[in-house]
Amino acid sequence: MVIRRAFPCSATFERAFVVVVVSICALALALQSSATSSVLQSLAGDAGGEQITMSMSDLDERISRRTFVVTTTYYPDLADVRFGIALELCRLARQYKVHLIVVDDSPQHDAVREQFQEAGTAEYVRGKGGALRQAIERAAAMVREDGRLNPRRAVICFTEPEKVDLINHIHRIAAPILDGSTDVVIPRRNDALFKRTYPIEQYHSESFGNLHFDLLAKQFEGFRAEGAATLDWLFGPFALKASLAEHWLDYEGTSWDAQIVPYVRGVRQEKWRIRSVEVAFEHPRAMKEQEEGYPAWMKKRLHQLNLLFDLLGDKELSP
Repeated sequence: MVIRRAFPCSATFERAFVVVVVSICALALALQSSATSSVLQSLAGDAGGEQITMSMSDLDERISRRTFVVTTTYYPDLADVRFGIALELCRLARQYKVHLIVVDDSPQHDAVREQFQEAGTAEYVRGKGGALRQAIERAAAMVREDGRLNPRRAVICFTEPEKVDLINHIHRIAAPILDGSTDVVIPRRNDALFKRTYPIEQYHSESFGNLHFDLLAKQFEGFRAEGAATLDWLFGPFALKASLAEHWLDYEGTSWDAQIVPYVRGVRQEKWRIRSVEVAFEHPRAMKEQEEGYPAWMKKRLHQLNLLFDLLGDKELSP
């Protein structure tokens, strides 16, 4: 009644509104169908070209089977809030049926291994130094050992163990690699959620760093391509086609540069395709509460920027 008094031509307005809503829904379904079709065509290649028909849940399971999440951990104290968060990562990975490889260098090795395995980690590896390389090497070996998988149609995704919510978006991250449209995916945090769920100091320092590296990278063709012009360089997680794993294994860096420099060299020297995929990622509240407002964590952010401005900005993103 209120609408009819406010809008004299309410019937016409309501009909137009319905048409617009229906059109938007149809477009959304068409886009989803197109994306699903691309992944299906890629997966059909693994099945010798046979026709594949499946539900969305079946498709998600096929993506999960081709996705290997790797992470590295170190807990001097099992009472650390980060250890409890990492256990939740294990449970979520098991729920999504993705492979999870944990390389751990904690002093209480046996206790950590036991709890990780109880939480659902099928592949637990004791760290020996160079944990990221060790994790990617193990994931690449698992792909090779599975005779059903083609390394060009399998995904290795790195994330820090406290970034639990990333697993909720793992299919969205893996899909562009599996459908053959890109070689590397860099997940990008939704800015509103980034600002709301992260320590405010980290939001500002990483936003500043991302702008700096975007400006440097745009001088190279591969970083000017569609979907590559704005990357979340400092988020941490990245996904790669499993067949490219050796580029991370050959890089000897041991800090944040070990995550980023290999894909920068791949884009610059090997003409890899790279894409940013936005995800509605929410950082754990416990992490924000632990770090926000503490000078020690602000100092760590500054150290990270200084190191990457040198090893990434000056050495890798310079002409």
